[in-house]
Amino acid sequence: MSEYKVDLSSWERKELYEHFLHTEKPFWSATFRADVTELKRYARECHLSFYHVMVWAVSEAMNRTDAFLYTIRPDGIWHLDKRYPSFTYMPENSSLFRIATVDSDVNTPREFCRAAAGITSTQECFLVESKESDQLIFISCLPWIDVTGLTNEGMTDPADSIPRITWGKYEEENGRLMLGMSLEVNHRLIDGIHIGEFYRNFRDVLEHLPQKI
Repeated sequence: MSEYKVDLSSWERKELYEHFLHTEKPFWSATFRADVTELKRYARECHLSFYHVMVWAVSEAMNRTDAFLYTIRPDGIWHLDKRYPSFTYMPENSSLFRIATVDSDVNTPREFCRAAAGITSTQECFLVESKESDQLIFISCLPWIDVTGLTNEGMTDPADSIPRITWGKYEEENGRLMLGMSLEVNHRLIDGIHIGEFYRNFRDVLEHLPQKI
């Protein structure tokens, strides 16, 4: 399905959306923990980057969650066909991060990891401006600490509709690998029930990973 403009007059969310139009900073965040034991094992057995597989899994779950496909544009509300991950990475032998965007349609973890590795190994600038759009998911990682809460920079435009998700260092708890994740969204479009739906979709992605080939 191609993206389309929402008819606000018949949109079921119209009343909630208009309520949050009067909020100067309609952004809010939720932090939660996820069991990534099987994903870590999957990445190891398939010889894939755990970070890249995580980016794939988060993007897959978000694209299965309809509320995350809405965006606010100057001419109204639009429903996107798909969101693409724009994620931080640190080049080898550097302490300065860059931002890579995989805006091609790749369907499997292996295809995604191949595309992500190709971009991060060849990109020579901080980010590629031509890939910036409201179709992105902003993704970052703090692998040095256990993330228990986080806020993002740059969310000053009340119409900013790009979801931001960050995770930290996974910690072993009772033989399982638990990962703290923080998700920041715009309340004009996304409520708690939708973050709950994303979390269920994320767990479903992890529980039904493609066959290892």
